[in-house]
This record gives sequence, C-alpha cells and structure tokens, in this order.
Amino acid sequence: MPIVDERSGLPELPEEAQKIVDVMNSGATLGASRNIRQINDVFLKTAKYWAGSDAQVLIQAIQKTAEYYINNRGKNTPAIGNAINKVLIGLEDLDTDQVDKVVEFLDQRCQLYNEKSIENVTAISNMGANLLEGAETILAYDYSSSQMGVLRELGIRGLKKEILIPESRDLDGGRPIVRESISVGHHVKFVIDMATSYFMRDVDAVIIGAETIFANGGCWNTIGSFNMAILADYYKVPVYVPTELIKIDPRSFLGIEKEIKFDDYSEILEYPGSFESPEMISVIAPALDLVPPSLITAFITEKGVINPAQLWSHAIAFLDEIHVDPFSNEEGGSLNE
Repeated sequence: MPIVDERSGLPELPEEAQKIVDVMNSGATLGASRNIRQINDVFLKTAKYWAGSDAQVLIQAIQKTAEYYINNRGKNTPAIGNAINKVLIGLEDLDTDQVDKVVEFLDQRCQLYNEKSIENVTAISNMGANLLEGAETILAYDYSSSQMGVLRELGIRGLKKEILIPESRDLDGGRPIVRESISVGHHVKFVIDMATSYFMRDVDAVIIGAETIFANGGCWNTIGSFNMAILADYYKVPVYVPTELIKIDPRSFLGIEKEIKFDDYSEILEYPGSFESPEMISVIAPALDLVPPSLITAFITEKGVINPAQLWSHAIAFLDEIHVDPFSNEEGGSLNE
C-alpha cells in the first residue's frame, strides 16, 4: 500500500506532482476544465516519476489521489469527479506488474480525454452559432469557455453581433468576454450589472455558462445568473446554457441538493475601509445562483440542443458511459462503482 498522509488523505507524491497539488489548493486555478487538466497532470507525473517498482502500489497511489479529489473537489464541482471516473475507467482491472504499462495506460487515457473534450467544445460552439446566427443582440453573462466558444465561432463565420456584457462584478467575469468578443469583431456594450434591465428589452438571446447542471434541468452558475434569467423571462428572451454533460451532478438524481457556498466580499465592497462600526456589518453572500429549469430555454451540449426536460435521459446515458450509477451511490462520485 502507498504511504498516505493522514491529514490530507493524499499518498506521498513526487515533487513535481506535489507542486501542482499545492497550486490547486491555493485556489489560483479557476475553472473546472483547468482543474481537470491539472489533476490529469498529477496522475501522469506521479506515474512517470514513480520511485517504486511495484505497479500495483502505483495503481493504488493513483486511486487514492483520485479518491481525494472526488471526495473534496468533486463534491463542489461534479465535473471533476466525473472526469476522473472517465479517465481512470479500467485502471483497477489493469493486470500488470510493469510500471511502464501503468504510465502508458494513463498517458493514453488523459490524451483521449483531452481530445474528446476539445471535440465536445467544438461541437457546442458550432451548434450554438447555428442557433444564434439570426440573433442581432446577445447578452453574455459571466465568462465561460463554452459560452465564449459560441461567440468566437459566430465571429469566425463573419456573423458580427452586438454583445451586451454585464460586468459580473463578483468575479469581474465580464471583462474577459469583452476582450475576446472584440478580438473576433463583435460590437460590445459593457454595462454595470444593475443597468441590465434597461438593455434586456432589446436582447434576442441570453447565454450563460454552468458550473453544475442538474437532473431536473436546472443549473448552478455565478451569482447574478438568476437575476439575468428572471429579466430574460420577463422580456420573453430565450436563455441558453452551453455546457458539456460532464458537469452533471450525479447526486441530483436522488434529489440531493448542492451545498451553497458563501463568499466574503470584503475586497469588492472595500470593507471595512471607512465604515463605522464594521463589526455590525456582514459582507457574506452566496457565490453561486441556482437557475431553475423553468427559466432555461435549452442546453447546448455535445449531444445537441436539448430542453431542460430532456436533460435527465442524456445525463443518465453519460453517467452510464463513465460507470457511475447515480441511484446506488448517494455521494454520486466514487471511483467507478
């Protein structure tokens, strides 16, 4: 058995892998896709720099590392647990005493995952551009790589749009959309969040990303997303969510709700600053919004444009591919059980 740190739950890792873990734990890496790629790097560096000669102990070390991320990061970001399950399918059945064979297996699986993810994002970008080619004004709220892929594809096709971009003050998520939209030729209106209601009446479509999607057809996204969806509903504007199915939360099939994460907004609100009696002021608020299926027109996924009611069956099929049964495991993310 590999040596496991009782405090962290991680096995002993080579220095190069530990550096990546430390960066991830610092919170410096944003976005599920980037985190997934870094976890894959941890697997590969652990295998390639494995000091022991026992391949089965290496496999156990990889599995312990995977369990650590599934039980920690995977609970808040299901895409991470789903991706780990997808990459490591078959690892426990690998019958070998050669470390090189384990390295080869991981290298191939990580490469396959990355290639498939790029293929999925390309499909989502193309389908989203097809869907929105007739829209003149599109509201894009908070940065998402899938959302930006759609806007980028529209620009590449020469379909220049007016993009309404609220600042998304929480993460300053509007600014990168502004930069990338301009780079592909779109005209941009960059507005403060509270001005969105004035401009929404002239919007043809809203696109938001998704941090997590649920079996009932809803999703979690950056705080403010619910406000945008409510405004869109009032003005009868369709709301689209471009996302890979890997973001499905398996626990949602059992009705288990995602725990709400709260953030400290001291820096954004310049607190305590010059406030009198700061001890009487709270600057704590949720980091994510729940957008219910009733406010979502469709998800733009690698399997096509699907309405919220169809998400259940598509998500079940995806989880079956990665050997996760959401009805038998309440934690919804254990390693290929």
